[in-house]
Amino acid sequence: MTHHDLVIIGGGPAGYAAALYGAGAGLNVGLVERHKLGGTCLNVGCIPAKELLETAHVFRTVGHAADFGITSSAPVVDMGVAQTRKQKIIDTLVGGLGSLLKGRKVTVYDGNGALQPNRGVQVRGGSSGDVDLTGDHVLIATGSTPRTLPGFDIDGRLVMTSDEFLSLDHIPNSVAVIGGGAIGSEFASLLTDLGSSVHLFEYMPRLIAGADDDCSKLLERSFTRRGMTVKTGVGVTGHEPQPGGGTRLSYGEGETVDVDLIVMCVGRAPVTRGLGLAATAVQTDDRGFVQVDASLRTAEAGVFAAGDVIDTAQLAHIGFAEGMQVIKEILGEPAPPVDYANVPWCIYSHPEVAFAGMTEAQAKEAGYDIVVDKHRFAGNGRAMIVGDTEGLVKIVAEKNAAGHGGRILGVHMIGPWVTEQLGQGYLAVNWEASVDEIAAFIQPHPTISETFGETVLALTGRGLH
Repeated sequence: MTHHDLVIIGGGPAGYAAALYGAGAGLNVGLVERHKLGGTCLNVGCIPAKELLETAHVFRTVGHAADFGITSSAPVVDMGVAQTRKQKIIDTLVGGLGSLLKGRKVTVYDGNGALQPNRGVQVRGGSSGDVDLTGDHVLIATGSTPRTLPGFDIDGRLVMTSDEFLSLDHIPNSVAVIGGGAIGSEFASLLTDLGSSVHLFEYMPRLIAGADDDCSKLLERSFTRRGMTVKTGVGVTGHEPQPGGGTRLSYGEGETVDVDLIVMCVGRAPVTRGLGLAATAVQTDDRGFVQVDASLRTAEAGVFAAGDVIDTAQLAHIGFAEGMQVIKEILGEPAPPVDYANVPWCIYSHPEVAFAGMTEAQAKEAGYDIVVDKHRFAGNGRAMIVGDTEGLVKIVAEKNAAGHGGRILGVHMIGPWVTEQLGQGYLAVNWEASVDEIAAFIQPHPTISETFGETVLALTGRGLH
């Protein structure tokens, strides 16, 4: 029996962040991982998806090289090279993570971890052999797995989830993407850029349900202009493989479309199977998420849970924050819970979408008297220079006594590089900064981020442009 101050089941963002943060604070940490370090994010999620989106970006850029006075032949995609590059990046990051854990003296166990009573963890089925661990504390961070819908069995050929799609070795002629959230919008965008005929289906009334309505509408218009067929407020009912190849997707009221491939992007389910929770006091809800309190503690004494396995936003950076919160709880340090209402969201489609804080509709529903301003990238010099002027910045602020903007409640962006620009908006929202305070900061020129500054300045009642 081996004892640690903290035993972590799962080596994804929540798990490895807790391991590194805890070990840095002097805890003796054991980390159990059954697949590869880095979890979904590094191996079949954030990193590979963004690498393929960058491949699509380069393809799109080369295709418009003539606009910049550069003559070249029409670009051709070699998915073999793209996949090799993707895997090299993954391997580098996973290897670096392993080195970091080793350097902090975290003991990594390869195998399936199962929780036992009294904070025991049983490790089986991996290269570490049969190991029994105990901990003063245990963190469940087993992550999530892609969901599908009835009638859409995953076969890796006609119907895929993100796991299989991110290893695709060719560009299909036609694809149906089911789900218009962050993952579905990103996949639909990159496929369209690389030449596929894309049909995007979303059951909700609009794409990216959590985004501000102006951003969702602009994203849909942009997708449609680029040749994508977008259907919102529509459900899919099943599919039928065709003799000549591909499959016939059924949707809506008896409508069909023939495609080569269906990609399911309908959310992710928590991974708790085989975790041994039934032998403990740990509870799950009717969807399988581990139940925790505001301190991320389960009903089992000394056992915490964080990341995708609990019912919070399934974002890697949320997992990082939750993992660090758990360590602070263990150390008895002040550990304010994550402010989930104001976390940053980034969607890496073309155009990109990024936001933090309340949408206009949410602010009104909450009873705020608000003022709103929007500035488009069409007038931004740097956006013109890079040839990407589609999109806008929208800021929602509480109205002050003078009728201008007061405290900033929400920042919403769609357009070029907005995922890299959201930082100052996120800080403004979470520091409860006022429009006047943020307007005092100088925006470097010429930058795309000037549009954020212009929008804030306009809310003071004295805009420049």
